[in-house]
Amino acid sequence: MSHLFRHLLGRWNICLILLLGPLIIFPVLVQPAAEAVVQHGQGAPKILDEYVMTWTPDEARHLYEAIGPEGREGIRQFYLRLDFWLPVFSLMLFYISLLSLAFPASSRLAWLNLLPIPMWLLDEAENINHFSMATSYPDWSPLSLTVGPWLTFWKWVFIFAIPAIAAFGFASRGLGRTHSTAR
Repeated sequence: MSHLFRHLLGRWNICLILLLGPLIIFPVLVQPAAEAVVQHGQGAPKILDEYVMTWTPDEARHLYEAIGPEGREGIRQFYLRLDFWLPVFSLMLFYISLLSLAFPASSRLAWLNLLPIPMWLLDEAENINHFSMATSYPDWSPLSLTVGPWLTFWKWVFIFAIPAIAAFGFASRGLGRTHSTAR
């Protein structure tokens, strides 16, 4: 699968085009939709997805109580119409492309271009959890309050770590060239 992704997405022109997805989707679609759900900060400061690195059960209770029934329906629609489909999926494609360039097929670490897939799966699990919390409020499963913050935490770890891993890949390729030409 790593080879297939590298073949399809591992070119600079594709990578730059894929970068446009998150650069447009997050500020143009996601942020206004999330702000509408929390009534532009009047109901709650932000949705749980936006808590970097994670959220607490008290923050979740405050959010879902503050936004009321209309806001909880708004959150369900936010996930159904937008967050399940586009934002992190577009970021995943960009990250796969970036890592495919940072770690070419000849690299022992070429498989790292698959790291964005667990990031996306964590985001999907997080979205399902938040959707179910909006649906079942206030009768939440203890699992939602225990596992949910960890899903958010690990999603953010991947989001921040992948560019650093790509930078390491590019840097080590540059260092390899420097050392081979110095000999």
